[in-house]
Amino acid sequence: MTFRWITALAAAALLLAACGGGDDNDRTKAKLRLVNASSAYAEIDLFVEDTLRQGSVGYGNTASYVEVDPGEADSKITRSGSTTALLSFTPGIERNKHYTVLAYGAEGALRQMLVDDNVGEPDSGRALLRVVNAAPDAGKLDIYLTAADEPLASAVPVQAGAEYGVANGLLTVDSTSWRLRVTAAGSKTDLRLDLPALVLESKQVATLVLTPARGGVLMNTLLLTQQAGIARQDTALARVRVAAGVADSGAVSATVGGQVLMASVGSPAVGLYALLPAGTQPVALAVNGTALAAPAVTLAAGADYSLLVRGTPAAPQSGWIEDDNHRAADSRQVRLRLVNGVADLAAPLSMTVDFVPVADGVTAGAASGYASLDATLTAQFSVTAAGLATPLFTAVDQPLVAGAVYTVFVVGAQSAAVGILRKDH
Repeated sequence: MTFRWITALAAAALLLAACGGGDDNDRTKAKLRLVNASSAYAEIDLFVEDTLRQGSVGYGNTASYVEVDPGEADSKITRSGSTTALLSFTPGIERNKHYTVLAYGAEGALRQMLVDDNVGEPDSGRALLRVVNAAPDAGKLDIYLTAADEPLASAVPVQAGAEYGVANGLLTVDSTSWRLRVTAAGSKTDLRLDLPALVLESKQVATLVLTPARGGVLMNTLLLTQQAGIARQDTALARVRVAAGVADSGAVSATVGGQVLMASVGSPAVGLYALLPAGTQPVALAVNGTALAAPAVTLAAGADYSLLVRGTPAAPQSGWIEDDNHRAADSRQVRLRLVNGVADLAAPLSMTVDFVPVADGVTAGAASGYASLDATLTAQFSVTAAGLATPLFTAVDQPLVAGAVYTVFVVGAQSAAVGILRKDH
C-alpha cells in the first residue's frame, strides 16, 4: 500500500469520526428516548432486551437518547424499580435515526407511541407542529392557535376532532407566541385548556402532547422539540359548581373569585361547572338573602370541585368536595359516588345499585369514594340510613351510560329528602 493511500484512509477515518461515526455515535444504531406523558405513573423505566436503558423518568421528563440496535429492540416499560412490564413492544426503528417513545394513558392502561424525530426543518419564520391527544378521559378535541385577543367564537381550529392516542399530521404554522385553546370537539363552550403563550421558534419541529389535569377534564401540555428538550405547561384553571341542598327550598346564592355561580336559586339544584383561576379565591354565600359566612378557598390547578350548601334555612352550612371525573379504566363501566347533603340526619348514608352495595358510611357533608360498575339501562338505586324504616331515595330504570361519571346527591330535610342523579362527565 502506498503512502498516498495510507494518508487517504487516515483522512477518511478522521472525517467519519468528525461526522459522528466514532464510538460516541454508532451509525449502525438507532437513538431512542423515553418520555413520560402519564401523570398516573410517578416514574417509569425503559428496558431494551431486558437491560435497563433509561430509569426513573418522571412525568414531563426524559433521559438523553440512548443507542439501540434496530435488530435487537424488544422493549418494555415498567414502574421505576420494577422489572414487571406495564407494556411490551418492539419499536420499528432504523439505524442512525432518532425516535421518542411517548408513554401515556391512565393507571392500568398505559400505552406507547413511537414519534419520528427525523423530520426536516421548515422554512425560516415557520414551525412544524404535531398534536397528540394523550388524555384518555377527554374524547375528541378541537385545537385553536390564535392571537391573544381573538374571540374563540370566531376562531377556526387548526386541528379538529383530535382522537385519543392518534398522532395527527404535521401542521405548518408561523413561529410566534400563540394563545392555545382546546375544547371538546364541536363545542366552543366546553373549554378544556387556555394557555396565553405557546411559543414556537423559527424552524422548530415540535409535538404538542395534551395530557389530563388533576380532575380528569381540564388539560396540561408537554411540548416536545425534536431531538431537544421538553417544555411543560400546566393549566392555571380549576372548575367549580354549586350544589344547593338546603331544606324547605332554601334559595342559594354563591360567588367564588368574584364570579357568580348561583343567584338565589331554590334548592334542590346542582349547577354546571364554571372555570375559575386556580389559587386562593374569596367566597360569598347567602341563603334566602341572608349571608352565610364562608372562608376563602384554595383551588388546585386542574381540579374539579362541588361547593355543597345544605342544612336548614335557619342554620345553613357549606363545604367543599373535590370531584374526580376520570372515567373508568374499563370503557364498558361507569364510575359512581354518593354525596350526603341531608339537613337533619346524624346517621351516615349507604347506597346500593341493583341491590349491590356501592357506598356506605357517608357522613353529612361528605362524599363516598367512587365505585366502578357495569353500564346498564335499568339501574335500581336505593339510599338508606341506619334506623330509618324506609329509604331516603329510590329510583328504578335509570340508564348508566358506559364511560360516564355520576354523582348521586341526597339533599334536603330527612322527611322530604330529594335524590339527584347527575352525570358529571
